[in-house]
Amino acid sequence: MLAAFSCPAGAAVSKTSKRIIRAGVSASDFSAAALSTTSIQWSWSTGTFTDPGITEYRLYTASAVVVESEYWPLNPGTTYHIDTGLGVNKVYTRWLRVYKGATPDSDSEHIEKYTYALPPGSFTLNSVTAESAYITWTFSEATAYAVECSSTAGASYVRIRDIFVPWQTITLLSNKDYQIRLGAVNGDNELTPGLYSSILSTTTPPLDMTMTGVALSSYAIQWQWSTGPFTGTGITDYRIYRSTLAPTGELPADEDAGEILLTTDPAVNSWTETFVDLTTETWSVETGSVTSVIEYAANTRRTRWMKAVGILGGESAGRTPYRKYTYATAPATAAVGGFGETVMSIEAGGPFRASNFAVDYATGPADFAVFFSSVTGTNVSGLTGNTKYDFRLGAINGDEELTPYHFSYATSAVLRAMTMPAPPYAFAAAPYTDTTLNFSWSTSTYLTPSYIDGYYIGIDCYIPPPIDMWTICQVAFVPGATTNLYGLDYLYPNSTHKRYVKASQTDPAWVASHPSWPDPAWEYQHIGSDYTAPATNTTFATPPNDVSFYSVRSSTVGLVWNEPVVPATKYRVERSTSGAGPEDQRPWVFVSSVTGNTAQDTGLAPSTTYYYRIGAINIMGILTKGLPEATTGYRRDYSFVSSTITKHISPTLFGVATGTQAITWSWTNTVPGVLSYNFYTANDALLAAGAATPYYETYLSSANARYTRRVRSVTAIGEGDYSEASVSTLANPPVEPVITSSGVHALSLGWAANGSAGYSVARSPDMVLWPPGDVFVSANAYLNDTRLRFATTYYYAVHGINDDGFVSLSSAVTAANMTLPLPSTYTTVFATAAVSLDVTAPLAGLGADGRIRVEIPVGTPDGYFAISTSAATSPLEISTNSLAAAAAKLVNSTLLNIVELRLYDVYGSPLTADFSSPVRIMITYTDANNDDMVDATSPQIPVDTLKLFNLDTTALVWNQIKDSTWSKSARYIYADIPHFSFYALGSVGSVAGLLADVFAYPNPYRPGSG
Repeated sequence: MLAAFSCPAGAAVSKTSKRIIRAGVSASDFSAAALSTTSIQWSWSTGTFTDPGITEYRLYTASAVVVESEYWPLNPGTTYHIDTGLGVNKVYTRWLRVYKGATPDSDSEHIEKYTYALPPGSFTLNSVTAESAYITWTFSEATAYAVECSSTAGASYVRIRDIFVPWQTITLLSNKDYQIRLGAVNGDNELTPGLYSSILSTTTPPLDMTMTGVALSSYAIQWQWSTGPFTGTGITDYRIYRSTLAPTGELPADEDAGEILLTTDPAVNSWTETFVDLTTETWSVETGSVTSVIEYAANTRRTRWMKAVGILGGESAGRTPYRKYTYATAPATAAVGGFGETVMSIEAGGPFRASNFAVDYATGPADFAVFFSSVTGTNVSGLTGNTKYDFRLGAINGDEELTPYHFSYATSAVLRAMTMPAPPYAFAAAPYTDTTLNFSWSTSTYLTPSYIDGYYIGIDCYIPPPIDMWTICQVAFVPGATTNLYGLDYLYPNSTHKRYVKASQTDPAWVASHPSWPDPAWEYQHIGSDYTAPATNTTFATPPNDVSFYSVRSSTVGLVWNEPVVPATKYRVERSTSGAGPEDQRPWVFVSSVTGNTAQDTGLAPSTTYYYRIGAINIMGILTKGLPEATTGYRRDYSFVSSTITKHISPTLFGVATGTQAITWSWTNTVPGVLSYNFYTANDALLAAGAATPYYETYLSSANARYTRRVRSVTAIGEGDYSEASVSTLANPPVEPVITSSGVHALSLGWAANGSAGYSVARSPDMVLWPPGDVFVSANAYLNDTRLRFATTYYYAVHGINDDGFVSLSSAVTAANMTLPLPSTYTTVFATAAVSLDVTAPLAGLGADGRIRVEIPVGTPDGYFAISTSAATSPLEISTNSLAAAAAKLVNSTLLNIVELRLYDVYGSPLTADFSSPVRIMITYTDANNDDMVDATSPQIPVDTLKLFNLDTTALVWNQIKDSTWSKSARYIYADIPHFSFYALGSVGSVAGLLADVFAYPNPYRPGSG
């Protein structure tokens, strides 16, 4: 928008109308001035014309081509001309030309000029504030609109700005009575004189006020504001408000008008408001009691706002609430909220009115007037452990302002406390005896060792409900700053225990200076260090008692002992071959670690002296060690046993069963100087002294009974080690085995069980030859013998087997029994046949003559042959689903009948290899009426489409046999095949056959006929 113009613009030289310059003179000082919204006066000077030959002036108007009729003729003495009937705020171009008779001289300058503009009849005034108003109007015939304001009741107006669009915010002064009007500005920036819109009046309110607050104390705030912006604006008063609806310190709602707290002179720029603790009592209908609510003066936020009062008592339109806290008050005392080595938490020790605290601290005893450090909040970090500190709390209000220290209740009393010492380190536990554990630690390097008075020992303990938690309870105190050992005694052997340790701290100066009745106010509060991580270990296990030998042999020694009341987890067995010197100093070697109360040492040398000791190992795998030192020699780490000599080598004992009640024993000996042999049972019951080898035992209790015997040799120094052997007597053969069932290729036989460990069954074709390959072993009292030759007699003998796997005498041979002959559905094939074998079988679906014929060549192996004409529903080699899958793959072919050809050897196993010579198969069909159609087929099958098919049983695909041949006269299809499988007679369609019944219509076909 344009600012108000300082002066009106004159006429302008036209930039579009072309001036003509001639040799003659031209008029000078040609100008124009608007007279009204419809008229312009054109003026010029005649004093410059000296040529007496001038006859007239012509005043021309603008035109694309100068037409002589478009001018006003004027007398030579004329100095102006007035155009009337012009348009409002329209531009017009004119120039003057001098004539001497009919001869024209040069043109004057071509001049453009606007008529005056027309203002709008009225306008609207909205949104009046202390410094502006919003005006709108309707467009009129004007280039711009001049806004004029009067604050002198219309005596004078000031043009404040020009506006091009019919809406705008104009700037005003606060606290003024205004009359406002609109003038019109034309294209030459000339204000139309004496012609204005209607006048509107308004009064601007005083300026909006802002204020600030400064806390003076915990019960006073000084509210401050600036009077400069209001100087000379004519305001009469300032008013300070507070809310009557919003809670103390909260911002008022828009509809909250508030109440006046103070009305003051406009020259005043501050006001101090004081507060007191205010108790408000309300009666509760629900509880039937009085509820008291205290509004404290300290650290309470107050909300206030100001308004200026102006003309006719009007106030500032807007308001800016300001909120301010009074200073906070500190608690009377401070307390330790949490101890630490480098961090301390300081809490209030009594009532306070503060949003936060500043903690002042210094190493004690401290002079806070001289030196201190301060942090905001209640946690002080960066401290030194094991050190005395003085603390005090300063109060911080909600505006994060610290109450000045010289104010009342600004700080708490001094709190004296000591930081925690560092905990001990390298805390460990080790067994000392089987009833004692030693706990040890390394003491930390303390800044003030005199504060450390000892160490507390802790243990895990459970606090029952309602607390229901695990914690560490103190169970012992070890005095002395340099003490680093604690012994835990009277424990169970091989028992695990866990303990904690922490340093204890005291204030020795306070105790020493006030021995009778120490003053708590001068004591430095203190606690010990944190507990260390726990140390856990297990007491030694107690060594066993009464070690002895339970077995001594030539290469092994068995030891046994009594375990203590609390057994060791394991026992360590050690051996020595030296008996010289004290037992503890002999060269002992490790043998084994065992559980329980026995051990066996193996791999020893015969006739050698050995010494043994047994140690105890606890649950942590620690061997008991150091009991003599811990008990001044009353206890030992091991239990010892007296020495023993291993036996000399035993004879080697053998046994052989010679009957169902007899065993022969024998032995060999390698030890020289043997005087005799003693023969024993497994329980060392003497059977024979001075026994000789072989030794015969007869009339034993039963068949297949196990007997264990021992033999020892005797030399001049006594019996040696024993050799042991176990032998079973022979088993009895079963009684009367019988054939229980017969098949074409199998026989089943059974017998009564007689306690044998198993049975051996021998098979013979003639009771003369008993081939070794025809012997079978059965754990049961029956045998199913398979893969036998059909229609053949077999003989069987059954033997008992004892526990050692030896076979007894056989049973009586069973009577001859023959396998069953072949069923009539099979045809026997002999390799020795002199001529080929023809086999035929009827086929359904091919008429009365439908059959299959198979020619088996000479030299085919012994066996038998079968033709299955029901293969489509009951196949032998594959499933019916596989047959259906193969049939589904046929394209343009139909199977009439499926047969399965099978050849077996004499033992019933299928023969699948190719024949040495091809086998011919022929399938005959019926065509009784010679119509070249297979009888009994529907739809009928042409005989010339018949082919033989073979099934690929792996890929499940029917393949046409390319060499299959059709004999029309003999009415059969035949082919030579290499082996037996699934075969079928099928019909193969052709494209010609498929189109045989297709013909064009009409016939003959005429193009375009449809």
